[in-house]
Amino acid sequence: MPASSQIPPSSERRSSRREPEAQRILFVDDDELILRSIERVLRRRVQQAPWELHFATDGDVALRLMEQKAFDVIVADAEMPRMSGTGLLRRVQETNPGAVRILMSGHTGLEMLRSALPLAHQFISKPCDVQLLTSTLENACGLRSILNRPELRTLVGSSNELPSAPRTYVEISTALNNPHASTRTVAEIVERDIALSARVLQLVSSGFYGLPRQVNSVGGAVAFLGVEVIKAIVLSIEVSKMFPVSRAIPDFSIEVLQQRSTLAAQLAKRLLGHESGGESVLIAGMLQDVGQLIFAARAAQRFAIALSSSARAKTPLYEAELELFGSTHAEVGGYLLGLWGLPTRIVHAVAHHLEPVAGTRVFDAAAALYVGNLLSQNPDVPALDQVPARTTAIDLSYLRALGVAHQLEDWRRMAREVAAGVAPSRVAARA
Repeated sequence: MPASSQIPPSSERRSSRREPEAQRILFVDDDELILRSIERVLRRRVQQAPWELHFATDGDVALRLMEQKAFDVIVADAEMPRMSGTGLLRRVQETNPGAVRILMSGHTGLEMLRSALPLAHQFISKPCDVQLLTSTLENACGLRSILNRPELRTLVGSSNELPSAPRTYVEISTALNNPHASTRTVAEIVERDIALSARVLQLVSSGFYGLPRQVNSVGGAVAFLGVEVIKAIVLSIEVSKMFPVSRAIPDFSIEVLQQRSTLAAQLAKRLLGHESGGESVLIAGMLQDVGQLIFAARAAQRFAIALSSSARAKTPLYEAELELFGSTHAEVGGYLLGLWGLPTRIVHAVAHHLEPVAGTRVFDAAAALYVGNLLSQNPDVPALDQVPARTTAIDLSYLRALGVAHQLEDWRRMAREVAAGVAPSRVAARA
């Protein structure tokens, strides 16, 4: 068996600065040659980063190792004797939900997808490309920078399910049962739903299909995956079981959340104009409030209090979330999308759409979504050089630093035009 790669103790390091805590990665595969190959290709990378590699040849050995150590990332082969990779990931989800769960497989059959989608955060095809494996692990190990509270990482990782609007489920089920339904019809329904869009993009962003380039739209993802795979996704997440979520929280509506996200996405794309990142900001805008779905589904009572407190005090929702959860729905949503392997630009924009990104000097997708989110809710929102706590306003000093403050009045006009085209039917919570 390959030996674990150990990180030198801090006393042996030259730097007096505190080193980042080593993250443990466990690879599980019944083929010992594959494990040795993985160790060999990652050996140089381990010397550059605080990774601690461990290996196991079956699920039982892996579970015993997990009883002794806490692992940050689990990479399991789908097809192993005695305990399959999905069976192992099910146990990991139960006992260590905060770990990133990655499934490796040489098959992309629908049955495997149906069983794996509720459990695996990401998928990698076998044989695995070295660069893809390395970048996947780097991104997985970097997720702590988005959400550093272990209890919230556990909350997010405890399930892959997200609530969808009841109407969406009825529409998508009808379309999928129609043998003449086009991929465009299915894509239009998926695009209107935060949960389904996120799951479709999760799958198409993974290394499972070995795409030569990133797919930058929901429509493109649906066209590539095909109707049968979309059907497998819908069946795997069992959306109908999630209907009680929105009814359990007064004044919370998934439909309103989606309408507001649509406004923010459309406006942010217009703000970027011809700059690169237009498609990324459109997706990020559609998914910007996915963290609210997580809070609503898995911490309904606390989230209801946050919504009520925000509405009563007329203050931003994220401030109530910080008091009750210690993080915002933006950070929780960004973490989930990073967990699912969506492109870094989208993850970054979602995680930072509520506040300016410190040190930024370019008006990018994250900046456009920050401005678009505020203006889509209120085109006349104040712009202040310093934004006091418990106040909803655009940070004018941030726009000046980016060299775009002079465009603010034009942006307000765009926001009014976008709002005139899509108007939410109910008042949504302040972001």
